[in-house]
Amino acid sequence: MDKFLYLVSEGMKNIWRHKMTTFTAVFSLFLALFFVGLLATAGTNTHKILHYFRAKYKIEVFFKQDVSNEEAISYIHRIKRIEGVRNATLIDKEDAVRIFKDQFGEDILDILGYNPLPVSAVVNLTRTSRDPIKVEPIIKEISAINRVEEVRYQGNLINKIERTYTRILDRFPYLAGLIIFVAVLVIYNTVKLSVYARKDLITSLQLIGASRTFVKMPFIFEGLFIGIFSAALVFPALIGSINGVNYLFMNYTSWGIKLIFDPTVLIWLFALVIIITFVGSYRAASSLLK
Repeated sequence: MDKFLYLVSEGMKNIWRHKMTTFTAVFSLFLALFFVGLLATAGTNTHKILHYFRAKYKIEVFFKQDVSNEEAISYIHRIKRIEGVRNATLIDKEDAVRIFKDQFGEDILDILGYNPLPVSAVVNLTRTSRDPIKVEPIIKEISAINRVEEVRYQGNLINKIERTYTRILDRFPYLAGLIIFVAVLVIYNTVKLSVYARKDLITSLQLIGASRTFVKMPFIFEGLFIGIFSAALVFPALIGSINGVNYLFMNYTSWGIKLIFDPTVLIWLFALVIIITFVGSYRAASSLLK
């Protein structure tokens, strides 16, 4: 027990002896963990933003001029059964007249004396699919209905949003891996400097028979303490940032999106910081203790 307490105290002394180096390491590791935590939180909430944009997807279906409201309803039920369609709303001839008047300020019945506007429908796509939505097959099925005159949709916008979402998710693991690699290098160099500064003492300990493990442990504890200090700063910063983003969403946007923070992210971050600091400090100590 005394030996363990000695090793721990030596690790703490190493931190105090190299205050500026330790501060740099803590700050660098804090940034690395903070960005990894943000990426993890974004990964669990990105679908909410995608769902918001998907709610804006709109397909307008115009039926032939002689299609009655009753006939259009049967076609709408058919459209609703297409995979990827969330709902479809009928716009009958009377609704079309009102919409025309709202948009153009003119009553088309007064202008032409009759209603030339066809029955139409507005089709909304599913929002909750984890897979990218492919709108072309849906358009093809709707267009195949022989009483459909025209289909209008935001094809380019939908494809851009879906592609961007997929690309972002695909790049998250690589970005997180790069940040973790940088964090390991920071710990490695910090502990290596500490080992080099105490090289004479280490040589003396080895001459009197101290084992390699005994000599390494203070430096490993030094790295672990740096990691724990960084994690202690990351957790409140991460939660505060998410609460701040939610405040901006609620007060300055009409999106109605609220980010949810998964507490397991804290557990994973703590496990990650232990692994990063242990690997970095162990390799640094081993590199100079031949």
